[in-house]
Amino acid sequence: MAGGELWVCRGLSRPRRYPQAILSGLGHSPPRLGPSDFPQSTLRKPAVENMRKALYTQYTAGLLVYYGVSIVGYWAYGSVVSTYLPEELSGPKWVKIVINLAAFLQSIMFLAPIHETLDTKFLKLDESMDSKENIKRRFYLRALLFSFNTFVTAAFSFMGDFVNMFGSFMLIPITFGIPSMIFLKVKGKTARLEKKVWHWSNIILFSLLAVVTTISAVRLIVNDVQQYSFFANT
Repeated sequence: MAGGELWVCRGLSRPRRYPQAILSGLGHSPPRLGPSDFPQSTLRKPAVENMRKALYTQYTAGLLVYYGVSIVGYWAYGSVVSTYLPEELSGPKWVKIVINLAAFLQSIMFLAPIHETLDTKFLKLDESMDSKENIKRRFYLRALLFSFNTFVTAAFSFMGDFVNMFGSFMLIPITFGIPSMIFLKVKGKTARLEKKVWHWSNIILFSLLAVVTTISAVRLIVNDVQQYSFFANT
């Protein structure tokens, strides 16, 4: 079909397929697609067993570590513990440095989607990701993003309250509610009664928990707004 064939533009960091008319208008004259342009792979059964093992580990050992820190911390320090846990720790200074470094690395991981979005919008896609111009742009984008995050965190001394709020109405349903919803959607008609009861119990219980914890988080934000000012030295 004239003007509708797909071509590969190999000048980009990642070969991409574009309609012939678009590439011709941009001055590209790439070759036609050939069999070698399509990676071949053998169809195989999904790794269900390994995925199941990973989920079992996450919902047992993972939860023990995730909630164990909160439970043990509350038991050890009580309700007056600082929201910034390293303040309550005694011992060598390097321990606090390692804790802060781990928190920083975790923030980088959670910011990965934002980095990807900014890179797609502001980098030169017709150059390699490792080109001098793109490296410079990535450095400026990261520096600007982390500077903005630092400014907001310093301005709101109770920034952890917002983390609690988002975790309440997003993390709890995603972690515990949605997997049960997916199971009921896929196997709801063929699953045994006890499995249906189990998954419906998860949905109801953790939905209620999400509502209660979200209300509590909003209440905590309201209280802290009345107590603290911008850039308060806590």
